[in-house]
Amino acid sequence: MQTNINIADNITRIRKESRLTQADLADFLGVTKASVSKWETGQSYPDIETLPKIATYFGVSIDELLGYEPQMTKAGIRDACERLRKAFAEQPFEQAYDACRELVRDYYSCYPLLVQIVALYLNHLSLAEPAKQQALIEESIDLCHHIRKNAKSSAVIKQAETVEACFLVASGKPQLAIELLEGTVEVDMGADVLLAQAYAASGQPDMADETLQGALFQSLVLDLNRLSSMAMLYVGNPEKLAVIHQRALAIMDAFEFEKVFVNAAAIHASFAMAFMAGGDVERALDCLDDYVRACRLLEFPVKLHGDEFFDKADAWIEEVNTLGTSTPTDQALIKRSMVDSVAANPAFAPLADNPRFKLVVKNLEEIAR
Repeated sequence: MQTNINIADNITRIRKESRLTQADLADFLGVTKASVSKWETGQSYPDIETLPKIATYFGVSIDELLGYEPQMTKAGIRDACERLRKAFAEQPFEQAYDACRELVRDYYSCYPLLVQIVALYLNHLSLAEPAKQQALIEESIDLCHHIRKNAKSSAVIKQAETVEACFLVASGKPQLAIELLEGTVEVDMGADVLLAQAYAASGQPDMADETLQGALFQSLVLDLNRLSSMAMLYVGNPEKLAVIHQRALAIMDAFEFEKVFVNAAAIHASFAMAFMAGGDVERALDCLDDYVRACRLLEFPVKLHGDEFFDKADAWIEEVNTLGTSTPTDQALIKRSMVDSVAANPAFAPLADNPRFKLVVKNLEEIAR
C-alpha cells in the first residue's frame, strides 16, 4: 500500500497526461497559477474542499489523486501472508503480530487480506503468551465481525465465519459458535459439476478437469474431517466407530491421500484418541502407527500439492488459497506439533509406559529432526 501522500507528483503527472497547463487547472479551480505550482512542488497542499474539484477535473478518484491504494491484489495478499508466515517462524511473536496489525490498519477495507490475517492469528495462537491469548482471540473475533459485516464476497464471509467459530470454540464458547454457523450449512447443488460441463461444452476441457479435481480434492478433505469428527461421537459404540474408521481409511487408500493431504496424520491421531476414549488400546496404537507412517511421508518444507491423479490440483490450490501452496504454519512448529500431538497429548497419557507407544514417540522424534 502507498501510505505516503504523494499528491504533488500525482497532480503533476495526471495534469501532464491530460495535456493541461498549470494555468488551465488554476482557471478551473479559481486559484492562482502560483498556488498550483506550490502544490506540484510540495510547498503546500490543496485544501480539503478543493480535492474533489481537482479529482473531478482530471476524471480520477480522490484515492488515485492522493496515491492511496486501499485494496491489495491477490498476488500482493499472497506475498504479504508469506512474509507474515516467515515472521511468525523467525521473529518473536510480538514482532510478527505488530506487522500484522500494521497491515490491518493500512488495509482495513481489504477483506480478503483481513480474513487471511485472522487465519494466521488462529494458526499461531499458541505462540502468544498465555496471558495474552484471550485478548488476541477477542481481537480476532472483532475483526471477523468487521469482515462479515462489510465484505461483499460470500466466500470471504464464509471464511470469516469459520475462523470466528474456531476462535469461539477455543475460548470456551461453543454455543456462540453454534449460533454463528447454525443454518449456514447449505445443500451442495453441484455448481462445480455444472461449471465443468459448461467449460467442456465451450471447448475448454482442461478447465473442466481443473474445476472437478479441485472440488473433489476439497470434498475429500472435508469428508475425512467429518469422519474423524464423527468418531468421537461413537466412542461408546465400538462397532460403529470401527466402521467409521474403516471408511476413512478406504478414502485415504483409494486416493493415496497420505501423500497429498498434509493433515492426513491428524486424521489418524483423531481416531487414535477416539479408540482410547472407548477403551480399545490396541486399535489406538494401530492408529498411532498409521500416524507415524503418514508423518514419514511428509516432505519438508511442507506444501499442499497434488499427485499423478490430482495433476491439476496445484493450480486449484494456488487459485483458492492466497497463501499459495505453502502451509500457514511454519515448518519448525509443524515438526514440534507432530511430536507433541502424541507425546504431550493427555488422551495418550495412560500409554506412557507402553513399549509400542514409546516406539511411536521415538520414531516421531527422529522424523522431526
